[in-house]
Amino acid sequence: MHQDKYPPQLASALDQSSLPSIDGLRAVAVFLVVFYHFGFRWVNGGIGVLVFFVISGFLITWLLLKEESRWGDISLRHFYLRRTLRIFPAFYVYWLLVVVGFGLLGKRVDKPQAIASLLYVNNYYQAIVHDPDTALSHTWSLAIEEQFYLLWPAMFIVLGRRHWRVRGLISAIGLIWAYRLVMVLVFRVHQGYVYEAWDMRADHLLIGCLLATFLYGGLSTGVFRFIASRPAMLWLTIVLLGLSSLMPHLVRWRYRDLVGFIVDPVLTAVLITQALAFSTSTGFWLNWSWMRWLGRLSYSIYLYQQIALAPARKMLSHGSVAIQLIFAIASCLVLSSLSCYLVEKPFLSLKAVLGKRSEVSRTQHASLEPVAP
Repeated sequence: MHQDKYPPQLASALDQSSLPSIDGLRAVAVFLVVFYHFGFRWVNGGIGVLVFFVISGFLITWLLLKEESRWGDISLRHFYLRRTLRIFPAFYVYWLLVVVGFGLLGKRVDKPQAIASLLYVNNYYQAIVHDPDTALSHTWSLAIEEQFYLLWPAMFIVLGRRHWRVRGLISAIGLIWAYRLVMVLVFRVHQGYVYEAWDMRADHLLIGCLLATFLYGGLSTGVFRFIASRPAMLWLTIVLLGLSSLMPHLVRWRYRDLVGFIVDPVLTAVLITQALAFSTSTGFWLNWSWMRWLGRLSYSIYLYQQIALAPARKMLSHGSVAIQLIFAIASCLVLSSLSCYLVEKPFLSLKAVLGKRSEVSRTQHASLEPVAP
């Protein structure tokens, strides 16, 4: 499908059943968040979250395109069932541990925030009301992704043909860029709302959707040939993304809200393309077995780093920062592994069975299609 349109290394990566380098990028993204929450304020944890958003939009759209290509349509029932079995079990176990556990230990639980987290609307609670800085504060990003999962498959179906999807995505991204600039420059919306509201961050997910639509359909081949022309360009993109992530520390005006939120997701989309194309050369390190393992753990790591890092650091407060960091990461990995293997994997097994479409539905759909001459 892609062999004649893109450079061989990119075409080969796109035709694999499991896209290379993606787990490695997830590992990098989640540890940007971990290092920031550990206390390294010079690390931009927000870039890690942004990378997750773009990857989520890319992967979900890629899977929708593959399903549509195979079956001829999209089953919303199967889609939502797969997302439910993938996301909800681990999240609600974490939620119960925090709410019930903290309550039993006499620690503070912000009830409105807990309810907002339970209903996957904590992003708007924190954007409009306040962020009480608790073990549930990071669930704002999970709420944004869940709201995206709720809306995008239906939009994908409604837009229908590929050219309408491309036009719709480009239009939506451009409108959100304009809307965000107006809200910041004219209405002076505070940074908390810009950072956590879905209407301010949806373009990051949609840029991932647009990337998947381009790559799957073999569009804009000249652009992708240039992006994937030289392995060294992967490092150039990483450097540019790193410089952009440092800009909020160097300038007083709202670079992140006005420029970074436009430039960074576009650079992330370029980075994803290059990580795929150079998975066996410059980006080989993204495919080390332990990087892939960390990437597969990334969801649980993101959940549990909020309660693992601070206690670990407090217990070794008299030790060196290096020892604190090692112990904190080890604690986070233990909790994440328990969540992954005791909660996520059993439900992923159900997902493989219950979320799988049968050949019967494919036959029924084919019988309704007109016979080609």
